[in-house]
Formats: sequence, structure tokens, C-alpha cells
Amino acid sequence: QCRNPIHRAHYELFTRALDAPEVGEGGVVLVHPTCGPTQADDISGVTRYKTYVVLSEETANPKIVWEYLPYSMHMAGPREAIQHMMIRKNFGCTHFIIGRDM
Repeated sequence: QCRNPIHRAHYELFTRALDAPEVGEGGVVLVHPTCGPTQADDISGVTRYKTYVVLSEETANPKIVWEYLPYSMHMAGPREAIQHMMIRKNFGCTHFIIGRDM
């Protein structure tokens, strides 16, 4: 869940996650941002989606899988983080990175 377009720190976070000792030889990173409605003063989901498409094309790394979750953010703090973790677990994820805002 990211209210803003992806930036360099996000990119470094998920590319370096591939180097973590817990990641096996065939491990991949699922970049799975929510792209639904946000608060009125946030950058639109369409704009954020376009930034993800461009970055996925520029990186073209087969170990980084890009998917998009058409889901609205509820700004519910830790409870929403747990809900997002459960959604990602249903997509087959074994680890989940939580950003600074949670």
C-alpha cells in the first residue's frame, strides 16, 4: 500500500530483499501495490499505476514480479497491515515488508 508513486528507497528495498539470507535460490519478490481509491489529497491510483508500469519495464528483472491490487486504502494502521499481509499470503508470499507508516 503506497499513497505515492514508488521512489528510489522503495526500489532499493524490494531489490535488496532478494539478497536476504532467508530468500532461497528460486525466490522472487512480489511488488503488489494497492491501486484503488485513496484520500482526496493523494496522488490518484491511475497515476501510481502508471509509475509502476514504467518502473517494471525499466527494471525487467525476472525475479521481480509486478501485480496490482485494485483495493482502496482504509488508513486503519496495524489492523490494515495485518489484513494486507493475509491478502499477500493468499498470493503465496512467505514474507511481508511493512513500511515506516505502519
